[in-house]
Amino acid sequence: MPSVSVCFPAYNEQATIESVLTEAHELLSRSQLDYEVLVCNDGSADRTGQIVEQVASRLPNVRVLNNPLNMGIHATFERLYHEASKDFVFLNSTDRQWETSLLFEMLPLTDTFDIVIAARKNKHYSWTRRFVSWAFNALPAILFGVETHDAGAVKLVRREIIERFSLVSRSPFSEAERLIRAARAGYKITSYPVSISSRTAGRARGASPSSVIKAITDVVRVFWALRISRTDQKL
Repeated sequence: MPSVSVCFPAYNEQATIESVLTEAHELLSRSQLDYEVLVCNDGSADRTGQIVEQVASRLPNVRVLNNPLNMGIHATFERLYHEASKDFVFLNSTDRQWETSLLFEMLPLTDTFDIVIAARKNKHYSWTRRFVSWAFNALPAILFGVETHDAGAVKLVRREIIERFSLVSRSPFSEAERLIRAARAGYKITSYPVSISSRTAGRARGASPSSVIKAITDVVRVFWALRISRTDQKL
């Protein structure tokens, strides 16, 4: 069984963060898995940072990262990815939509696949958020010929892939860009359909107007970066 870095981004999640981390520890410590838990507090304005530090002081294998300012989803994800040290990275959430136990359902698939995406059967979204999510996954298939399944979902990623590719995206589209580059390089990707719970606390930020504009900009940026790369390879 491969080793796993279990990663949690956290921004203003004081209502759920302690229970999520405690339950993850209880589950992981009972297993035979070689693991670490990384939590990145993204400059939370509530008690999230204080709670995370308290939890880490009493639980082994928990490492805390603190962004001094709110850096946003993309920067927080990337910091967690690059601080991880195990064979695979499992990027989860702290809002209780995905349970950490899902990791053990996905791990057997790593015998065959390099990336396993926990594709959501049910998305608790407004119609506008549903459209943004659809476009986020449709554009890679249309422009790059790569199915990203549910790029914004929880996923299990071979760390080698994170280290191999330098991304040009500066928004959450980096999640799709990594899948695009991995697929084009021959890595195997699959989805694992799951039912998730609705968010019980905190606020989703992935489809704010500014995030959408940045993502659209990144689609263009990735398109040209890959086109230039293909041209250079032909020369």
